[in-house]
Amino acid sequence: MMLVTAYLILAVIWWTWSLIAYGQKTVALEQSWLNRDLAHVETRLELLLRTQAYPGQDAVQWKNSTYTCHTAQLLGDLNDNEHHLRVQADDQGRLSIQGFQEEIQNIEQRKKSNKTKWLAEGMTLGALLIGILIVLWSNLNNILRLNQQQTNFLLAVTHELKTPIAAAKLAIETALKRPEKEVNERMLVLSKQNMNRLAKTMDKVLLATRIENKVFAIEREWIAVSDVINEALNQAQVNPESLQNLSVDVPSNLYVFGEMNMLATAIQNLISNSIKYSEENCVIINIESKLGNDFGFIWVKDQGYGIAGSERKMVVKKFYRVGDEHTRAQQGTGLGLYLVNQIARLHGAKLLIEDHQPRGTSIGLAFKLQDFRME
Repeated sequence: MMLVTAYLILAVIWWTWSLIAYGQKTVALEQSWLNRDLAHVETRLELLLRTQAYPGQDAVQWKNSTYTCHTAQLLGDLNDNEHHLRVQADDQGRLSIQGFQEEIQNIEQRKKSNKTKWLAEGMTLGALLIGILIVLWSNLNNILRLNQQQTNFLLAVTHELKTPIAAAKLAIETALKRPEKEVNERMLVLSKQNMNRLAKTMDKVLLATRIENKVFAIEREWIAVSDVINEALNQAQVNPESLQNLSVDVPSNLYVFGEMNMLATAIQNLISNSIKYSEENCVIINIESKLGNDFGFIWVKDQGYGIAGSERKMVVKKFYRVGDEHTRAQQGTGLGLYLVNQIARLHGAKLLIEDHQPRGTSIGLAFKLQDFRME
C-alpha cells in the first residue's frame, strides 16, 4: 500500500512537471517564431525600400537611412501580409515595426497563466488522490483490524465454549467412575459452575447480537439501585474471598429508571472485569452510587491493572481487548465493555472511564438526573 501511494504521488508530480516543461518549450517556440517573423518583416521592408519597389516623393527613414517612396502603398502591402506585426510611419516619416513587445508580453502572460493552472490542477489532483488514499488506507486498516478482532473473538469464544464443556465432561466422568456421595456432590457443583460460565458466554454473544440488530425494546421502570447491585453480584457469582474485599455504598432509597436485567448485566460485567484484571488475592472493589448536580452515577472502582488513556476509546468497541500480558492471560470474549456501553446508550446514559487512586480504574454509568430519584 505504501509503495502504491508513493508511486501515485510521484506520478502526479511527474505529470505536473511535464505539463510545465511542455508549456515552457511551447513558449520558447512561440518566441522563436515571433523573432523569425520580425526578422522577415525587417528584411522585406529594407529590400522594398532599397529597390524602390514603390516609387514616390515621400521621404521615410529606416535604420538611419533615408529613402523616397509611396508610403501608403508600401505600408498597405506590408500590413496586408502580416497579422500581428505592423509597419507604421510617424509624422517625421520614421518607420517602425509595432506589435512585437505586445506579443512578447502576451506569450509571457500565457506562460504564467498556464503554469498557475497546471500547478493548481496538479495540487488539486494530488490532494484528491491523497484524500482517496487516506480513506482507502483507513478503511483497509479498519477491515484488517475488524478481521483480527473477529479472529480473536472466534478464538476466545471457542476457548470459552470448549473449556467449560471439557471441565463439565471431566467432572461427570469422574462422578461416574467414583460414585461416592461426597465426590458426586463436588463434581455436580463443578459441572454447574462450568455450565453457568458457558451460559454467561452465550448470553453475552446473544445480547450483543440483539443490540446490534436492534431486535428488541427495553421496558424501563423505577427500580432500586441496591436491587440492581444485588442482582449483578448474583450474576457475577463472586466467591467469598472476593466478597471480603468488596464494599457497596448505595443508599437503599435511591432509584433509577431502567431495565433490571440489562443494568444488572452491565454492573456484573464491570464487577467481573475488576476481578479478572486485578492481581490474585488482591481484589479490592468499591461500588457506589450518588446524585450529582446534573447526573446520577453508579461507579465500580477497583485497584487492578488499570486501562491506559490511549485504550479507553477502543475498549468499548466490539471484540476489542487490551493487548498486554495481563489481559491475554484472562478469559473473555471482548464483549464486556462493549455491552456496558451499549446498555448505557439504550438508557440515555454515558459510560465514564477514569483512573482510580492510588491505582486501578473507575468505571461509571452517568444517568440523566431525571432518571434518578431518592424516596
